[in-house]
Amino acid sequence: MTNQPLMSLTYMTAEKRVGWIEQSISRTDGTLALYRESIHSANQMFPLQSVFDCSHKPFSDGTCLFYLHTNHGVRTFHVTSDPAAFERTFRKLKSEHV
Repeated sequence: MTNQPLMSLTYMTAEKRVGWIEQSISRTDGTLALYRESIHSANQMFPLQSVFDCSHKPFSDGTCLFYLHTNHGVRTFHVTSDPAAFERTFRKLKSEHV
């Protein structure tokens, strides 16, 4: 594996905290990084052979849900940019591994 990812995609996670009187939402950004042999998020590593496909569902505000279809289920990421280039690069890598 090289040190630099072939592609990366920024995603965000939100955590809602409820106190006695107030509630707050904290947002954390992470990076989904595509390497030749794996995809890495802040908390997980997905070997490329365990990822079947990726897709996304766009929203009108320009964000979208990005889905990694893995042998352990579908993992969802809320991304803030168009993931089309990430998807194309992933599919090209998968076709090379077949």
